[in-house]
Amino acid sequence: MNKLRYLSSLKSKLKGLVPRSVKYTLLADCIELLISKTRFLDGEDEPPSLIEYGGGGFVPIGSHLVELMMARAGLADGMVVVDIGCGIGRVAVAMSKRLRAISYVGFDVVKYGILWCRKRFSALPGYRFVHANIFNTFYNPRGSEAASSYRFPVSDSTADFVCATSVFTHMPGSEVTHYLRETSRCMKRGAKAYFTVFILDHESRRQIEANRTPFKFQYRYQEAYAEAPDEPDLAVAYDRSAFDAMVVDAGLEVVAFYPGNWRKLPYEDFQDAYVLAKP
Repeated sequence: MNKLRYLSSLKSKLKGLVPRSVKYTLLADCIELLISKTRFLDGEDEPPSLIEYGGGGFVPIGSHLVELMMARAGLADGMVVVDIGCGIGRVAVAMSKRLRAISYVGFDVVKYGILWCRKRFSALPGYRFVHANIFNTFYNPRGSEAASSYRFPVSDSTADFVCATSVFTHMPGSEVTHYLRETSRCMKRGAKAYFTVFILDHESRRQIEANRTPFKFQYRYQEAYAEAPDEPDLAVAYDRSAFDAMVVDAGLEVVAFYPGNWRKLPYEDFQDAYVLAKP
């Protein structure tokens, strides 16, 4: 389990994309209708692979992520949890299996993912899912809101735990800066956050230069580096010093940093991960 790679399909996405104008517009409309009007796409523990857009491994990867959040960042029962970019419920389903009394809010830009989650969790009132109609070149090309000004659907100083898995890996610096500030706004004093990222430091750069990694991150993209200049949102990495500075500017502090095995070294998870706190 220690080498789960929950973005293993990302490289194939970079090489050959289903046109977004089809997948996340016309096809998404059909999926939304099927979810709303039929039971064809229902699933007890995971959505059908036809509509699962998180890269596969829904149950084992979700379970692994929740285990890491509990061990590394203190996620526990009874907490108020905010899931940034909750997708189609991979982390939410895993949390519901392990933590019986949390109060959960998840939001995402893909509407049919939110519709599936609302249906799956309809009998669990402690779970709330919000569609964030944010423009995203890959996942929501018809979005009407900007990520750089979106207000999380959570009141000030209410969250005990905030998570975002494979979210900042698709966002430029202006959006990440805003999301970190929104995270700080909604967190209680002493609350923790668990975020996965791609970080460029001495070790990862050495591995890139040796051609051992699946990504090169050669193209400057605002404050970050992109894997593909024509599709910059598909994979984004940050200098560690730059990301740390954004954390501090948002009123948060770094508790721990865990490198990921995208570096082709034997770490516990694919992406790098930060544990943050609101002091």
